[in-house]
Amino acid sequence: MTDLGTRSAAPAWLAAATVREEPQLAYELAVRRPPPEAPRALSVTDLLAPRKAYWRRRRGPAPVPVERELRLEQGRAWHRRLGDLVASEGALEVRLRREGVTARIDLLADVPVEVKTVAGREDGATPEPWPDQVQQLGIYCALAGAGRGRLAQLGLRDPEPPRVAVTELVFPDPAAILAEALHRRDELRTAIERASPGPLPRCPWFEHGCEFRAGGVCDCDGAETEPSTPIEEEPLARTPCPEIAQRWERRLAEGGPPTRRSPDRFRELLHPRRAYYDRTVGRPSVVVPGRPAGAPQDAYEQTVAALEGGPLGEVARLPVGPTAPEEEVLGWRGVPCHVRASRVRTRVGPEELRARFPQYLVDLGYRCAVADRDQGRLLLAHENPAPGEPSVQVFRLELAGGAAAVAESWRNATTALVGAIAEHRPEALEPCPAWMTADCPYRSTCGCAADAGRSQR
Repeated sequence: MTDLGTRSAAPAWLAAATVREEPQLAYELAVRRPPPEAPRALSVTDLLAPRKAYWRRRRGPAPVPVERELRLEQGRAWHRRLGDLVASEGALEVRLRREGVTARIDLLADVPVEVKTVAGREDGATPEPWPDQVQQLGIYCALAGAGRGRLAQLGLRDPEPPRVAVTELVFPDPAAILAEALHRRDELRTAIERASPGPLPRCPWFEHGCEFRAGGVCDCDGAETEPSTPIEEEPLARTPCPEIAQRWERRLAEGGPPTRRSPDRFRELLHPRRAYYDRTVGRPSVVVPGRPAGAPQDAYEQTVAALEGGPLGEVARLPVGPTAPEEEVLGWRGVPCHVRASRVRTRVGPEELRARFPQYLVDLGYRCAVADRDQGRLLLAHENPAPGEPSVQVFRLELAGGAAAVAESWRNATTALVGAIAEHRPEALEPCPAWMTADCPYRSTCGCAADAGRSQR
């Protein structure tokens, strides 16, 4: 890979690739985009515990003990592993946005499937589904227009692979479930706008290890109103699915325990010297001021909303190999998709994109390589377009000869970064571009400011 800092030349595989604009897709997204003043969507998990969601937006995430964070990460790792192993059975982590509510369905097979990790019991049995798990699946089904779904529980028992239990649940009145979800949405929006959690119900986790209460983040005292529970009180038909559970258990056992992959994010391969210092010195803490509740949505948020507002199953996570970075690869209509925001106010042509923003295409190319796709799409959202100029552009990147050449470049970049960290040799890595060095916390020690070429951002 050649130096993206100096922009002197593109990687060989990028020089051979084709970049085409797709104006029809850009038009479809522009029609779907919400106006900047539209309220931000709330997630289904926000609606399960609105009071926790309120405090998370007001004061940020609550502190989590290290032991619990390690357990959560173990659960997330097995969750990801199962997804990659059963990708042939449906679409993974399908994103959906309806009525100002966002959902991420773990697996969209013949029905929506929600996967949860739980503590395994000594007798190997899995516990009964928790009420909030049933509610979450019910809202997912209602948003997807389905009357039934499946809840899969992975019982974690070190060092053995998880035991799996799968239950199919029938929701006879999805319309009532959706109405309750929208009621919670409105209550939470009102609380955020008024900067007061007053009418929000008591958190169901108030006396069961709530991290916000333990960390002193909230001011809940237990006198709040009891939460409404019409979703879980719906008459449900529950049917065990042992065939699915056994098949998934076998796949988890054959796949072995998940391991932490390196690097964490694709951008670490684009700017490896910054990644070196982030890894060895530690990322400096950055205080990002909270955005006011009524602040307009930016171009990135609007574009993501347009993506998620499409047909069910159009946006989903793509399965990747075991050595891919931890960061997920988002798929749109079956190919990798990368969303970037730009301050450029006018339309950018394919060759101008290749010359000015090669890092966007290299990042997308790496995503194509790990997902074994020979093409991908870059969505360029314009933050403040000039009158008459597009708010979003869509580009198709087609890799000459498939993903093999890009995969080699990605592996070489990974090897170089891992090797430099092991050998304590940051100078062996490419310098960051000049536009990154101006505010870099490592500017005085890394040498990029002297090595980097002229910024063309």
